[in-house]
Amino acid sequence: MQMKPIFEKINKLEDQSFYLEEVNKPYFIDLWHFHPEIEILYVQEGFGTRYVGDSISSFYPGDLIIIGSNTPHVWSSGSDFLNPENKLLSRAICIQFVDDFIGKTSSGIPEFHIMNEFLNKAKRGIQFIKKTQNVLVRHIKELPSRRGMDRLIGLLTILDIMSTSCDIKYLSSHDYTPGIINSEDKYRMEIIFQYLIQKFPHKIHLVEISSLVNLTPPSFCRFFKSRTTKVFSSFVNEVRIGNASKMLIENKHNISQVCYLSGFNYLSNFNRQFKKIKGMTPSEFQQKYKTHNFDLMFDS
Repeated sequence: MQMKPIFEKINKLEDQSFYLEEVNKPYFIDLWHFHPEIEILYVQEGFGTRYVGDSISSFYPGDLIIIGSNTPHVWSSGSDFLNPENKLLSRAICIQFVDDFIGKTSSGIPEFHIMNEFLNKAKRGIQFIKKTQNVLVRHIKELPSRRGMDRLIGLLTILDIMSTSCDIKYLSSHDYTPGIINSEDKYRMEIIFQYLIQKFPHKIHLVEISSLVNLTPPSFCRFFKSRTTKVFSSFVNEVRIGNASKMLIENKHNISQVCYLSGFNYLSNFNRQFKKIKGMTPSEFQQKYKTHNFDLMFDS
C-alpha cells in the first residue's frame, strides 16, 4: 500500500498551551510525517523500528524520545502487530507543543535559555536513558491526570529535567538538520520509504525504485543523498540491520536465518555490516542482550 506523505496538523484545544494524547491502538500507524510542533513520545507497549531524521533504530517499551520542529519521523510497529489474532497493543503517551508555547517572550527570559538551546538541538532527535529516563517516565505518566496550570508546570518540569540531563543519546547524525522539502520531494521520499519498508528483505532493484519516483538511477542516487545526507545503499543496510537487531532480541531464529530474512545473501557481509553499524557482531549483540537486556534496548 502506498501512502501519501503528510504535513501533520496538531489540533490542540483552545484553552490548552500544548497537546497531550494517550495512544492506545493495535499498532502505530506507519506514516512518515513532520510538523512544526516539538514532540515527546513515551512508548508504554509495543516494539518495532523507529525512524527519526536520518536515524534508524529499534524501539521497545520504555522508549522515550523528543523530536524537534519539522524533523520527519515514524514509529513502525513490528509485523506481529498487524495480525489481529495476536491481540497485541501499541500504547504511548504523546506530547506536542510549539517552541514558544509559553509565549513569544520566553526567548528573552534568562531562565529559559538552556531549555531553548536544548529544543533546538532536539531537531536531531534525542533519546533519554538510564536514571533520567526513569525520572522522566514518572513525570510523564502523571501528566494526563493533571489539569490547568498544574499540567503546564508538569511539562515545564519535564523539559527542565531533559534540558539539564547528560543521560541522553542523539539519534540523527551530528550534521543533520531538517531540510526544507517541497511537496514533490515529500511525495518522492514517502514512496522511497514505503518501498524500503516493504521490500528490504528482498533484493532492492535500483532501476525499479528510481522509476517509481520518475528518476534515472544516477539522478535517484543524487536526489537521495542530497535529501538524507546518506548513500542509498548505506540506508538500505541500516534498515536491514535494524530489523536484524529486533529479530536477534526476539530470539526466534538463529543468526543465519536472521541474516537471510533481513535481506542479506551472505553471512560474511551480514556480520561485517552489523559490526559496522552496531559496533559488535550479531552473536555479541545477542549475548549482550541476554546479560544486560535493558541497557541494550537503549544502545545504538
